[in-house]
Amino acid sequence: MMQRDTERSRSRRAICAAAAIVGMLSSGCLAGPLSQGNAAQPHLDTKVYSISCEDGRRYAAKALKARNYRITDVTREGAQTVVSGKTEKVSSSITVVCQADGVTAEASGGGRWVTDGLRFGFYQLVEAGDRIWPPPTGPVVKMELWSGPEAKIEFPSELEPLGVVAVKVRVINAGERSLRVDPRRVQVLNESGGKVPPIVGAQAERKLAGVDPDIKSKLLQPITLKHGESTVGFVFFPAGAYTSGSLALIDDKTGEADDYDVSFAAP
Repeated sequence: MMQRDTERSRSRRAICAAAAIVGMLSSGCLAGPLSQGNAAQPHLDTKVYSISCEDGRRYAAKALKARNYRITDVTREGAQTVVSGKTEKVSSSITVVCQADGVTAEASGGGRWVTDGLRFGFYQLVEAGDRIWPPPTGPVVKMELWSGPEAKIEFPSELEPLGVVAVKVRVINAGERSLRVDPRRVQVLNESGGKVPPIVGAQAERKLAGVDPDIKSKLLQPITLKHGESTVGFVFFPAGAYTSGSLALIDDKTGEADDYDVSFAAP
């Protein structure tokens, strides 16, 4: 009997606690910032992230795309960049402001719950960085296609008016062999499945020199990667719609090449 009475007492206490919560919700008696219609974790809007302006813009776009936004505009004015996106139901943006010690990121549009999610998503992306988990045990090739308004995340202006699009290539050699990376071995596939070769570095420089004075430093360079080394850079292609890319990594000792295919639709 003692155990049954104890269970009844616990049950009554749980019911009373639930009733009290419901009562507070219906009467508007919530405490803290949410009781005043304020955002959860509002400090994230003023938090200074110790990252570069380039990474701030990139993470802003990723935070929007992770919630199924299509990037519709990127406005860069001085130290401030506004990355805007749209879903079927809502339009939102993340404003990144660069300063001496890092960047801040403020979300807007879509209501409090939407901005809370975007704000926290940006925070999570910065915390995770570009780390790969679990750590790879072999070569890794990652590619991202930059075209349309999204290209202004990485470049001062859109690229199609210049007749090009960009593919950002990142190679990590987590294997034991030394591997050669040759930008000329990067290819993309168009929507009909045809392979398209890259625009060689010097020609890409000429096309973009007038709009991006840092273009030379952004190009993927020929390099040999030993175990644990990595490289990143851009390869350019004629303006068009592409579905995937590939890169042949060359064994520095034997000269054998292994192809790595990457879908641009992949997250």
